[in-house]
Amino acid sequence: MKAIKKYSLLLAIPALTFLSSCTKKFEDINTDKNSATETTTIPVYSLTRAQLEYTGNDDFSYETWRTNIIYLSLMMQQLSSTVGWYSGDHYGKNQGFSQAYFDMGYPSQVKYIEDLLHQTKGKDNYNNLYQIGRITRVLIYHRLTDLYGMVPFSQAGQGYTNGIITPKYDAQQDIYVAMLQELDAAAKALDKTKDKVGAGDLIFQGDTDKWKKMAYSLMVRLGMRLTKVDPATAKTWVEKAALGGTFASNADNALISHAGSGGRATVNRNSNILGGEWDAVAKGNVYLSKTFVDYLKNNGDPRLQYYAQINLTGDKTPSKQVGLPNGYDENGATTPNDVHHAPGFKDTIANYSTLRKDIFAKLDGITTLVTYGQTELLLAEAAQRGWSVNGDAATHYNNGVTASMQQLAQYDAAATINAGDIATYLTNHPYTAATAYEQINTQYWVAGFLDWYEVFSNWRRSDYPKLTPVIYPGDNNGGIIPRRMLYPTTEASANATNYQAAISAQGVNEFNTRVWWDKQ
Repeated sequence: MKAIKKYSLLLAIPALTFLSSCTKKFEDINTDKNSATETTTIPVYSLTRAQLEYTGNDDFSYETWRTNIIYLSLMMQQLSSTVGWYSGDHYGKNQGFSQAYFDMGYPSQVKYIEDLLHQTKGKDNYNNLYQIGRITRVLIYHRLTDLYGMVPFSQAGQGYTNGIITPKYDAQQDIYVAMLQELDAAAKALDKTKDKVGAGDLIFQGDTDKWKKMAYSLMVRLGMRLTKVDPATAKTWVEKAALGGTFASNADNALISHAGSGGRATVNRNSNILGGEWDAVAKGNVYLSKTFVDYLKNNGDPRLQYYAQINLTGDKTPSKQVGLPNGYDENGATTPNDVHHAPGFKDTIANYSTLRKDIFAKLDGITTLVTYGQTELLLAEAAQRGWSVNGDAATHYNNGVTASMQQLAQYDAAATINAGDIATYLTNHPYTAATAYEQINTQYWVAGFLDWYEVFSNWRRSDYPKLTPVIYPGDNNGGIIPRRMLYPTTEASANATNYQAAISAQGVNEFNTRVWWDKQ
């Protein structure tokens, strides 16, 4: 398992402890004393900040809570909630929640990564920092465009450098072409003989070999996004990625290990809401969904014992786990959608299963970004499509399932699944070509637990697993699981011309408007 030292997070971002106030030391601490030609803010700080903010904003996990947890975890039926304002459970429209990622992504991620690239482009002494920044930039924009469709891209983050304060919204097709090309160019330009980025890179600590694998693994993800809308282009890029060399084991996983002692600035963003300061699990805000628990339980999945425990008793016995169905509330036993009428209800809602905080809600826990298991599952689908990806579909599938199960130990050593249990699972659930797409992408759904941004995107692309929409009285989006998040209302006035152009090209700013790669 890749060891990311917990203290590196604090060492790499000395300014985080005083970002809210100006100090005389800030300029000195963040000045590049190796530059003979100019005095600049240390570019690596911008990388560190962009990477950390990608895991969630330090303003009480703002978009993580609203978009990743309240909306996407519930829509994807891995978590469930009876709390009314957890509106994703019944697809209720909350403008603030759905626009939260856009609101935070640009000032907290895009700003820093664009600053980094502006400072380092064309400077040989920053070659590897620049290439790592380019790959990180793709990581940032691909989530933004996957959530919203057309977004500011080519002109984004250039208010200070180029005076662009009303950036245009680029077509998603153009964004994808640019991102794939950027990954290819950055991977080829990485050079281990040049600058050493070190601890300021929270993901790989400047390891250029791992960043090259990251570029190609991310290329697989982006390439596979296009299977519905442009399979020929998808094939070209996925085959290129496989040839370039993707992740080879869980030791290559792209993840950030958080520091639990640094407060909101450094703790794991999901964990601070699910456990931590808010403790949504203890408050009964969220439970594990019946859809998720039933899939694991009915298939004898050895991961269930580490995901779940009965909220009231702490019982972790897999056979005793009961997931809470989505689409229920606590509005009174006489109302039809009250939890008293839910399948599996017994005496109290606390008898349902919730997630294990000791494994998945640790303040010093990891945030996974792109993994070996995910990449192998996507390569399995590519192989099933007949593409050349260094192995057959069954081998990639087995690799993907095995890695995804073994990966739980990266969250906590107590969640180590022994090889015999994994082998038994694969024997009982062998790769089957006739149902391959469903089999692969349902496993991808499980493997993405906690990264509900990615789960949501791959579900839309593949249409698996087959989730049954909830029917709920009132605001229920017509009983349809949303296909995208909503632009901020402020864009209609602050960036009116470009906003209206995006609406005209993409469609109305509603949940059911599909992004380009999700067109039917």
